[in-house]
Amino acid sequence: MRRTIWSLVAVLLCAWTVPAVATAAPRSDAARLAAIEAAGPAGALSGGGSAGGQATPRIVGGTALGTSAAAPFAVNLQTKVSDGYATCSGSVLDATHVLTAAHCVIDNGSAVPPSAMLVAAGSPDITTPAGRAAASVHEVQTIRVHPRYSSATIPDDVAVVTLKTPLALGGPNIKPVGLLATGSYVASGTALTITGFGISSSTADDFGTLRQVQTQVVTAGLCRTDAPAAMLCTIRAGHAACSGDSGGSGSVGGVVAGVTDIAEQDCARGMNLFANVAAPEVRTFIDAAVAERNVTAAEIPVSPRGGRTIALRGTTRVGRTVTCDAGRWSGRPKLYYAFFRIKGSRSRTTKMSKSRRYKLRSSHRGWQVGCAVQATNAGGTGISLTTTVRTVRSR
Repeated sequence: MRRTIWSLVAVLLCAWTVPAVATAAPRSDAARLAAIEAAGPAGALSGGGSAGGQATPRIVGGTALGTSAAAPFAVNLQTKVSDGYATCSGSVLDATHVLTAAHCVIDNGSAVPPSAMLVAAGSPDITTPAGRAAASVHEVQTIRVHPRYSSATIPDDVAVVTLKTPLALGGPNIKPVGLLATGSYVASGTALTITGFGISSSTADDFGTLRQVQTQVVTAGLCRTDAPAAMLCTIRAGHAACSGDSGGSGSVGGVVAGVTDIAEQDCARGMNLFANVAAPEVRTFIDAAVAERNVTAAEIPVSPRGGRTIALRGTTRVGRTVTCDAGRWSGRPKLYYAFFRIKGSRSRTTKMSKSRRYKLRSSHRGWQVGCAVQATNAGGTGISLTTTVRTVRSR
């Protein structure tokens, strides 16, 4: 009997460990902000606030925050694009830099001019006159997009916005947030908090209220990305990012681990992908942008690509030995292997090692077995899995 990995997410939380290789808004800006809010999220842009990029991040199942002090790093981005207005979220890195998604600043294949964007900080609700008046609204000086970002692919969906005037960081409502240390690995089962100004369901029209929701990290390969080191994946039904949350944060332990990127069309299904800020492929760009330095694609270490064709080879019977076929990978990564077993709500895993082989014992009878591959290079470390598991039978 074979079961798909998607049906096993609830029990397969394999925690393999990986070594760590401002002033009030001017009247003119407040008026512009009001006009953008009244226009709505550009018909939702079917992209969670994407200005012209690719994603469909659509917060669901979360809580509205009554004060910005609960998430003082969270900001709202409003951008004039060719077909209306785009609405996204972002995170304050310091007084003049905001981290967001690349697709939030792209229109018709190119970065929008800085004059087309406003950043609103310090207010948990921009849907009311009082909320907009409380916001510190800033124009944008420079927009930098990850040089490897493409709307045709998922990885590297990050941008850094430089503000014309600095945010006032002294109060409780506007504060910077740290980033997960470069090279860190977020293990499956880790709780992750999504923060953003997005809508509360795929059919809602309530963009502009700051919300948070807690979800759970799973091995990135479960989301079928071929860049498991550059991406984080979360799955929790009924708890997810939704339209307008693009560019917001996925936080672990009070620091940003990921930039909200992708969701399913029906947000309530609960799957999200994030750009992994701890991966050197992503972090090299962010650090350079904050330092006001442009980097080329050639300067960015590219993490391993692959993992979609991992397969368990051999007969799954007691006494036999099965082999983990890593499939195709680019980026010349070092590969390590682990095997996992599932039975009902129970799961067992082996440690990552260089061995591709696994001996099936009598105690494994009735369990379902699969394998995982860890791929590591200078761009990061990621793990992908077999897409199905197979039942161990008698000899």
